[in-house]
Amino acid sequence: MKMRKTKKPKTRRRENEEKSSYSGKKLDFVAVDVETANSDISSICQIGIAVVRSSRIIDVWTQLIDPNDFFDPYNTAIHSIDGNMVRGCPKFEEICDKIAGYLGEVVVSHTLFDQRALSKAFRKSGKPFYCKTWIDSAQVARRAWPDKYSIRGYNLGNVARDLGIRFRHHDAGEDARAAAEIILKACITTPEIDKMLDMDSRS
Repeated sequence: MKMRKTKKPKTRRRENEEKSSYSGKKLDFVAVDVETANSDISSICQIGIAVVRSSRIIDVWTQLIDPNDFFDPYNTAIHSIDGNMVRGCPKFEEICDKIAGYLGEVVVSHTLFDQRALSKAFRKSGKPFYCKTWIDSAQVARRAWPDKYSIRGYNLGNVARDLGIRFRHHDAGEDARAAAEIILKACITTPEIDKMLDMDSRS
């Protein structure tokens, strides 16, 4: 009796890779998200970076960070990170060179909070902070789907849910991946979006 090959079950990672691969565009960028310990935006306690090459999410890097600061219960209630979790983790100044290595020509985040947080954290560390083009995926969502998000409702959770993006909200790596997927989906839904983003489209 001839045995038939069974297909491997799809893992969440495999599903995400398939959903994030778009043949029409060749976009290269990174998406970034940070979580903070308190109201000081430089008190970064977690960072996530999703790397997109040729319109595919090829890597997601997530790192807990010791902010060397107190944890506000309000913030901890949102992201579930506290002082015990970051004990022994690197401080921002110890990994800012690695972070800078990820931040290339085009960086994406959902709202510009993450840009401001990183800029202040780099400044406090005495290191240069550079990015040629920073893109707000919330603004992209408003332009790609104006009937839904032109005025309100464009927070990451709402947009991801509407687009069928499954992710664990307020985990920096997951949030970065979701922001990257929003950009990729927007470029398929609204072809002129990639020109608006000033990305290199080599289709």
